[in-house]
Amino acid sequence: MSSKVFQKLSPEVRRELLRHVKPTSNNTHSKKATDHLRARHQRMEDAGNERNKSTKRWLLGCVGFVGCAATLPYYATQKIGSLTDRDDPLTAAQVRRGAFMNSGSRDAGKDTNWDLKTGRYIYPKGFAEHLSMQDPEETDFGPDIGPMVQQERSKRQQQ
Repeated sequence: MSSKVFQKLSPEVRRELLRHVKPTSNNTHSKKATDHLRARHQRMEDAGNERNKSTKRWLLGCVGFVGCAATLPYYATQKIGSLTDRDDPLTAAQVRRGAFMNSGSRDAGKDTNWDLKTGRYIYPKGFAEHLSMQDPEETDFGPDIGPMVQQERSKRQQQ
């Protein structure tokens, strides 16, 4: 009865099975072995009961910790207030980060094409001519898809 399967059983089932086990013979050697096995299984049961108590403590501790951690955002928003519905003026840090927050932009900084005196955008050389040549009604599909679309349009016009 001391197989691995027997050891994996719950303490209640082991205890009940041991109650129904009869000693194999009446000689002293087998009686000693049986007593030794019963004592060993009793020790295993006692250790299992202690393990169950410690498991319950751990479970309660984990549930308590998660519960406390889950309430932190609630109490933080109660103390600070809603961050999206504020009418207060922005702090210096918020102003400094504002336009570039979560943008992932690597070229953040002063725009060299912006004229501070006039408050107008200065187009790079040749860009204004490029814009004037574009048809605003036509969709630009880029260099990958554009040639295919142009071929399809020319086939339709030929038909």
